[in-house]
This record gives sequence, structure tokens and C-alpha cells, in this order.
Amino acid sequence: MSLKILVVDDASFTRDLIRRALRKQFPAVEVEDAINGRKAQQLLLKTKFDMILCDWEMPEMTGVELLKWCREQPEYKKEDVPFVMITSRGDKSHVVEAVQAGVTDYLGKPFSGDQLGSKVLSAAKKHGLEKRLTAKDPRSSGGAGGVQAASIDVLMGANKSSKPVEATKFTTPEAPVKAEKLLKDPSIKDVKVPTIVRFEGKQFRCMVIQFSKQVATMLIKSDDVVPQVLGQAVLDLEHKGTVNRLNYYIQAVATTEKKHDSTFLTVTLGLIDQDKEKEDFIGQLFDSL
Repeated sequence: MSLKILVVDDASFTRDLIRRALRKQFPAVEVEDAINGRKAQQLLLKTKFDMILCDWEMPEMTGVELLKWCREQPEYKKEDVPFVMITSRGDKSHVVEAVQAGVTDYLGKPFSGDQLGSKVLSAAKKHGLEKRLTAKDPRSSGGAGGVQAASIDVLMGANKSSKPVEATKFTTPEAPVKAEKLLKDPSIKDVKVPTIVRFEGKQFRCMVIQFSKQVATMLIKSDDVVPQVLGQAVLDLEHKGTVNRLNYYIQAVATTEKKHDSTFLTVTLGLIDQDKEKEDFIGQLFDSL
């Protein structure tokens, strides 16, 4: 009997990323997803799930509200069903709140496919579900990998070799022309905002140099860790004394000089969050710049 996992996140990019990673590492699992807590409730009442992976910040019902509701249901008690919170909220107060509400484990964004798999396996072991989680998929002998396997390798940065890393570091003569066009676009502002950005496995100090309500471009110092295109990023942005952790995906990585070992990289991020509160925050920040 295969394991049924429910993924709850308001960002379609993140849901797809988690779903692909689970299916690659645990081929026999059945994965369904919900766009928010309300939709998740409907699915949880209709179908019995063996594990829940849930974002914290969502419209209509937050992840911790869904967690508390689950623990009140006789079929989703803490001792019976693992609930893993996946979120960029990693401060102590939020961790404590989640633990008090009955969370099984906590995974911070951004995360790698290996980190996700490790948390899921650990949660399964706590409830004696590891055999069902790691069972082989009876529907396939491995021939269905193909495009799915290749796409997840790109998304999660798996099987990294010199070629994929070099592919993310590029310079084109057309780049200055495109930059000039961007500066003429009133929806994109030229700024200088120092802050922190987190990629999978690495935190960087950065300088945001262009900002819009959907895209942020920054300078980071080149390092042994090169951000992977289509990977995740969490960007700290401050407005009126409030720091918000915003979730992005990496659209592009380029060198600032015409050589592969450029000292600095420009990284362009696309917004993942679809939360109204964060959209309002970004709008106010954009207007203030």
C-alpha cells in the first residue's frame, strides 16, 4: 500500500518542486497538493493522508492554523500522522509555536532535494512508515524517468558537475543593452539596497541593484557555491523597521566581467510568494524606493 502525502503551499512553483522531488526519491508515493489551508481541509476530510508537508504563510488559513485543526481531528493526531512545516520563518518564536501546535518536524526555505528527502524519511521513521515510503513503484521499472528525472536534476541542482555550474555563469554582449531597456521601464527601479540572500546551502551578503514588484536583481561576490537557475532563494527586505523574508526562484545568473571567474555575479530572482500580505509589503517598499 503506497504512502499518501499532501503538499500544501500557495506558490505553484514550490508545490511543483516538492512534488517532483518526492516522486524522484520515493517513486511509490502518491502526492496530492492544495493551494491553501481551506483546500487542504477539504482534501483531508475526503481522503486519509499519511503525511502532510505544509507552508506556514498562506492566504485564508496559515500553516499553523491548519496544523492545529489537524491535531483536533481524531484521524490526524500527532502520534498517527507526521506534519512537516516547510517555511522561511526560522526564528525561535515560530519554531516554538509550531512545536506547541504539534508539528513533527521543521524544514527551512530554501531547501535542497536531499534535505527535503531526509526530513520526509525521518518523519516516516518516527511513525513506522519508512517501508511504505521507500517501496518500489509497482507501475514502473524505471523507464519513465526521462524528462522528469532530467528536469528535477536542474531544479534541485542534483548530480552537479562542472557543466551545469558553468551554464549558470554567462556573459553576453547584449546584456548592457537589455539593462538600459530595463532602466527605462517605470515598473523597475534602479536601487542600492544591501541585505542578505539565502540560496540552497549558502547565505550571501548582497546588493539589490534593480527591484520591481515581481523581480529583484542583485550583486553577490562569486564563491565556490554558484546559485543554480530555477533553484530557490529567500531574500530579506526591510521597510519601516519590519524585515520580511520573501521567497523567490532564480531566473538567471551572470558574470559581471567577460571571464568565467568574475569576482562578482548578478543574480536575477522571480517572486514565488502569492500572499497578499507580502504583496502589500513589496508594493509599499517599491513605492518608497
